[in-house]
Amino acid sequence: MIEIKMPRLGVTMQNGTVSEWLVEEGNTVEKGDFLFVLETEKSTLDIEAQESGVLKKIVVPSGKEVPVNTVIAVIAEENEEIDVSAYFQDETAKAETAAAALKLEPKEETSRAEGQSGQNAGKISPRARRLAKELGVTVENVVGTGKDGIVTEEDIRKLAKSETTGMVKERIALNNVKKAMAENMLNSWRNIPQFTQMISVNMETALKVKKELGTISINDILIKSVGNALKHNSMVNSRFEDQQIIVFNEVNISVAVNSSNGLVVPVVKNVETKSVFEISQEIRSLAEKAEKNQLTIDDYANGTITVSNLGSLGIENGTPIINSPQSSLVFAGAIKKTPIVNEEGDIVVAPIMTLSISYDHRFIDGVTGAQFTNDVKIALEKLEASDLLS
Repeated sequence: MIEIKMPRLGVTMQNGTVSEWLVEEGNTVEKGDFLFVLETEKSTLDIEAQESGVLKKIVVPSGKEVPVNTVIAVIAEENEEIDVSAYFQDETAKAETAAAALKLEPKEETSRAEGQSGQNAGKISPRARRLAKELGVTVENVVGTGKDGIVTEEDIRKLAKSETTGMVKERIALNNVKKAMAENMLNSWRNIPQFTQMISVNMETALKVKKELGTISINDILIKSVGNALKHNSMVNSRFEDQQIIVFNEVNISVAVNSSNGLVVPVVKNVETKSVFEISQEIRSLAEKAEKNQLTIDDYANGTITVSNLGSLGIENGTPIINSPQSSLVFAGAIKKTPIVNEEGDIVVAPIMTLSISYDHRFIDGVTGAQFTNDVKIALEKLEASDLLS
């Protein structure tokens, strides 16, 4: 008998959810076949079977979150007799405890049968409680229709629907990627006092270099140029932690990547040692993985600064929120033909892009930020192809 356990995909992973079993109980599975879909806080991945056999028993049903290393299923030989009762002892004990409690409280049963509220606290499945939280439903107002009056997910959905009929078009539960983003942004907004500097950049030279080098994008140039500017502004490549400023040697840039699964921010590591072509290839690879839900925890790990470019979507500028626990975020807008006054005092039309750079004001002051902001501008306006090749 082979126990299938919840895998750990990264050092920070504590829990995981089998969002879908790809093999039914009683069916044969070969080593290397996709066995189940794993949903973590950061991604969704198809997990392969490590052994061949018959999927005898699914211990953890789809949709239930469990800690790493929890036994989630059992594989065995076709005719092998197995005993899986030990995996369900905890659940059985909980059910027996709940049943005993109900017998001791006949008045509560009567009240529930009469549809009174305020009687169901504690008699709700974890999944239903989680759904109630997501939909904003007050558990005490729900009349349970499950076994022994347990509140079910269907009860929660019915009440949520009845409360909002005619008002709400749709309620969409957050997937784990969006939950992680929501938590991170809220943490950043609450805990990091931040200020944003905006500056206009003439991209005429950068566009010429892009044309000269061929296959790279403006986003690739931007990321490499930010990496170059950090060589002289290491204080910006940092984080505030336990009343200390942690300054990093490596420049690991978190890159905002849009996909059909939502906006994700994987990391291009060691930008300071890579050419713009290597960076370009790595970003394409990360984008493909994001589209296929194949990004791993390690793909997101150890970012030291974030670059977000919404220029291709026509956004001209913004007030970005720092990607906690980092200290800085560079936001690039669209390049637009804009009339400007040149050094000779003439009005000319130039391709102008607005950079908006946010800083952690607990330890980065306005002057330090301005130095970096201006260095990024200069790196782009005086760009040479050789600046991007090493």
